[in-house]
Parts: sequence; structure tokens; C-alpha cells
Amino acid sequence: MRIDKRAVAGNTVLDVAGQIRGVDVATFRQAIQECLRLGEVQLVANLHEVSFIDSAGVGMLIHCLQELKAKSGDLRLLNLPDDIHDLFEMVAIDRFFVILQDESEI
Repeated sequence: MRIDKRAVAGNTVLDVAGQIRGVDVATFRQAIQECLRLGEVQLVANLHEVSFIDSAGVGMLIHCLQELKAKSGDLRLLNLPDDIHDLFEMVAIDRFFVILQDESEI
């Protein structure tokens, strides 16, 4: 997994590439923790280049969202691949997150 960080319209965008599963969950979690350490609490995870996410990855996203909300922040999801978006809808995870279709929505 690769995570690149950039700023867009007062938000921190995490461009994620690869798979969010098992051991990769810790890498994503560390990126979130670094953002929190820097006081960056308005986060957008760009998942355009994510090819797979497992239950550990989904659980981690929900946990990070809760952690950010506790600090008056947010974690929004951007550019979900169709199969991941369908999974999120099927298990009603899309109700927890603001899902953005395009970067212009940030």
C-alpha cells in the first residue's frame, strides 16, 4: 500500500493505492495518527487506486472516522471504485461516511 498526502481546500487528502487489508491496515492507521499529531482532522481518503478492501480495512476506516469525529474532525471517502462502493452499500457502511464522487466536491 502506498499513501501520499496533500492539501486541498483546507482538507488533508490521503491518496491511497493498493489494497487495504490485514497488515496494510496498520500503515493506513499510522497515516491517520500522523495527521492527528499535526492537528489535521479534516481528512479525505482518495480510494481511486484501491483494488481491494477486506473487513479489517473496513473496520479500521470506521474506527478512524470515530476517532476523528471525537476531535471535531471528519473522514470523507473520495473516488470509490464501483466494486468497493457496491460493498459499502450492501453492508450499509455508506451511511457512516460522506462519499464524494469527484475532487471538486471537497
